[in-house]
Amino acid sequence: MNWRGQLKSFTGIVAAASLLLAAGCGNPSAMNASTASVKHIAQGEFANEVTRATGPVVVDFYATWCGPCRVLAPMLDKLAEPMAGKIKFFKVNIDESPGLAQNFQIQAIPTVLLFKDGKLADRLTGLPTETALQAKLEALAAAK
Repeated sequence: MNWRGQLKSFTGIVAAASLLLAAGCGNPSAMNASTASVKHIAQGEFANEVTRATGPVVVDFYATWCGPCRVLAPMLDKLAEPMAGKIKFFKVNIDESPGLAQNFQIQAIPTVLLFKDGKLADRLTGLPTETALQAKLEALAAAK
């Protein structure tokens, strides 16, 4: 392929990537927004929402630049919806709240922390399958 053919290919790739970004794929502000099921919180809200909470709480530690985090976010939203009222769901951007990431020794993302009555009960590091995540959430909701 000559340089003109390579330029056309490159231009096509750039155009496709631009369309994906314009459609919201990879939009950092969209990832930081709270959803109906999962609330975005910052470091200052963490104690009241998580460590002083009674009952089960799930916290997704993520970054906007993390591909697996982008896969986990909609999965967690989907699983959180039917568990509303049983478990509180939050997400924390590690780039905005590095102190929390350090306090909970977040070594890789995504990391999902499961709390029961303000105490860390379990941890999932990496991208779990939907089935594995659902099983962990159901066990947390059922724990007394």
